[in-house]
Amino acid sequence: MSQDGIPTIVLVPVRRRAVWDIAVSIIALVFSYAVFFIGAVFAVLGASFAQDCSSCNTGPATGGLVGLAAALAFVALIGTIATIVLQVFRRRTWWVAAATLLVVIVGWIVGFAVFASALSGA
Repeated sequence: MSQDGIPTIVLVPVRRRAVWDIAVSIIALVFSYAVFFIGAVFAVLGASFAQDCSSCNTGPATGGLVGLAAALAFVALIGTIATIVLQVFRRRTWWVAAATLLVVIVGWIVGFAVFASALSGA
């Protein structure tokens, strides 16, 4: 308020959105979902072919793949939501989308390694 009782308006500068940040975030999230769906297809194929193994205990191995797919879907969803929220507040978001992509890739690699070792009986 000013001295004469009239409210004063303070203008706060608005952050500009970086076009490269938006583009990198979108590309990383699209790749995250592509990697997730490709991994899910391989998980379904792996689980179906594992049923042919008569000496393997495939229950825990396929259950682990289903649990991994659910966890990675949740990670991708949370990464997307966090990226959108940070974009709304005009913050840098490329690192959140890149971290989402990295977690999905590493998750599938580790998941398939555990699946293969569970089927081999090691």
